[in-house]
Amino acid sequence: MLNKVALVTGAARGIGKAIAKKLAENGAKVIINDVNIQETEMTCNELKSLELAISINCCDVGNFKQAQKMVKDILDYYGTIDILVNNAGIVQSSTVEEMTEKEWDEVMRVNLKGVFNCCKAVIKPMKRQKRGKIINISSLAGKNGGIKAGAAYSASKAGVICFTKTLARELATYGINVNSVAPSMVETELAISFTNQEQRNELLAGIPLKRFAKAEEIADLVFFLSSSSSDYITGETININGGSYMD
Repeated sequence: MLNKVALVTGAARGIGKAIAKKLAENGAKVIINDVNIQETEMTCNELKSLELAISINCCDVGNFKQAQKMVKDILDYYGTIDILVNNAGIVQSSTVEEMTEKEWDEVMRVNLKGVFNCCKAVIKPMKRQKRGKIINISSLAGKNGGIKAGAAYSASKAGVICFTKTLARELATYGINVNSVAPSMVETELAISFTNQEQRNELLAGIPLKRFAKAEEIADLVFFLSSSSSDYITGETININGGSYMD
């Protein structure tokens, strides 16, 4: 992975930050993206202090033009883009009855359209170089309709899974691997923000390994899918949930 250029969206904290760190530790030049400029700069400075090759590009991945410009800027500077990790996402845990149209649309705009926007932006350069790794972060909620995360979040993550399969078929002949990862509850600020202690205890009771995932464990899986060790894997959604969902 030495000198590979990787873009990780939603990387200011949590899973995205852990992924960016893992890829950089293994020699990649990593661009971290997030809409929160202050947090992104803090993360960039933290990782740079570890002598990791990190830079930032703050844009809204749900905005088509901004996503296109972000990838163009990366290509103009680095000349290539080898790895794309679509991690950016938001949660809206209202019930369908309580949810507004605006809330539904915003979740879809970021979680699903954001994946489309970034993937579309990297397709042509990856096809030209006849290689590339795209990893989309889905969720267990996209498979089991996770009640705690809400209908919009679950539907958007289910969409990511199907989008991944279609894109994998489209790009396979160009040496581009497209896969997704479906974590369950991960110990991050985002996960804690939409659950209370009672809900977390209930979720924990359904996990055979009796603990939540660490962000670093998701990063390890993404690193594998970003590496040459996964060259014969495409169109897959890999569960990482402590045994709470098996298929």
